[in-house]
Amino acid sequence: MRAILFFFIKLAIVIAAAIWLVERPGRVSVEWLGYRIDSSVGVLLLAVFLLMIAGTLLYRFLATLRRAPGSIRQGLRDGRRERGYLALTQGMVAVAAGDPEEARKLATRANRLLDEPPLTLLLSAQAAQLNGDEAAAERYFLAMLEREETAFLGLRGLVNQALKAGDEDKALRYTRQARDLRPETPWVAQTLFDLELRHGRLEGAAEALALVKSSNALSHAEWKRRRAVLLTEEGRTLLAAGKNDEAAAKLREANRLAPTLTPAAALLAQAWVALDSKRKAQRLLKKSWTLAPHPSLLEPFFDLAPGEAPLARVRRLEKLISGQPDHIVSHMSAARAALDAELWGEARRHLEKAAQLETTESVCRLMAELEEAEHGNSAAARQWFQRASGAAADPTWVCSNCGAATSDWGAHCRACGSIDSLDWRAPAFVGGSLLQPLESDDEAVDESGEEETGATRRNSTAKPVLPLAAGRSAG
Repeated sequence: MRAILFFFIKLAIVIAAAIWLVERPGRVSVEWLGYRIDSSVGVLLLAVFLLMIAGTLLYRFLATLRRAPGSIRQGLRDGRRERGYLALTQGMVAVAAGDPEEARKLATRANRLLDEPPLTLLLSAQAAQLNGDEAAAERYFLAMLEREETAFLGLRGLVNQALKAGDEDKALRYTRQARDLRPETPWVAQTLFDLELRHGRLEGAAEALALVKSSNALSHAEWKRRRAVLLTEEGRTLLAAGKNDEAAAKLREANRLAPTLTPAAALLAQAWVALDSKRKAQRLLKKSWTLAPHPSLLEPFFDLAPGEAPLARVRRLEKLISGQPDHIVSHMSAARAALDAELWGEARRHLEKAAQLETTESVCRLMAELEEAEHGNSAAARQWFQRASGAAADPTWVCSNCGAATSDWGAHCRACGSIDSLDWRAPAFVGGSLLQPLESDDEAVDESGEEETGATRRNSTAKPVLPLAAGRSAG
């Protein structure tokens, strides 16, 4: 609306000026080089106006001619750049589609058309990786380190390459460089924590875990769990070094953060037993058993009363398992203790209840021991041993990532390096065999190949070991 108003105002001014000139025509005479020109003022002004327009047009024409070479060169550059960006885009699509040959061709074309290495180095590196040329990909990633704007991206590529090749030392070195550039990037913090922990550098892992928290790489619940796992590993190291006070402090914090992390509870109970804080250990074991019954809790439980009589152990064990009386681990623990105390009926009752839940190898072996010890029935014992060979496998620590089984708990899987991936469960079978051989605490076999009988076991002076126990190092 305002523009229309201004237009009419200017039009009115022009019309008024024209009318004023018509009413006052006037005369103008010009003599130049022997010529005389007589005209009115209006015609003279029109002539001046036309000359100004002609001069303006001539100036613009000459300016265009002067800029033409540069404009042509710029147009060519823009076209080249456009084709380069198109090749770059198509190359990324080829990488995503898994077409190595097309990605290589497009990377070469983009590199030729674009005089901007930061844009083409990544495509070239990814195309080389897709073609299986890891050496060329590494050269491209290393070239990216020379430029500030691509250094971080190059480090990520080098970290991924090193991890793929299984060179964790090199991966750790590059990850630390990436941390120096961008410490709060989530993948940097997470990868650094995993690598430091797998290398046993617990102090470095603790520092990396602080970065994980500040970068929000994990939820608060996940961070608490990782913190508990790290503290458990630190506590186990301190406990092995005889630093019981420091170990107890670490493990107590781990147990607070993750009450169901059984290794932390078992190790804390061991530390308190070593510090003669047996009441604390007893309360902790009772609480932990109620939350998650586990054989690793039994060893510190036995250490509370070393050398006690088998009957006394049975009575004390009943108090421990009362929080989870119907759990299979509770029945198996009670059956083992009853066998050692020669309470045959009680042992049979618990084994039958355990078998109702799941007939595992250990259930069959303990039933065989019971038949031999109570009735001297070797034939029945052999039948139970035969059933054990086809029974469900006993639980152990199994990696949820790769399926590897081990009798010892650890903060990471020794087979694939996954952090906090060990679950207590029965291992999987492939082709009739375990994914990974397990250490076994089952009945010993003597040189003649015969199983150790229940009577021989009872005459042993060693501390009873439950069939499901994972051992001290399992936590």
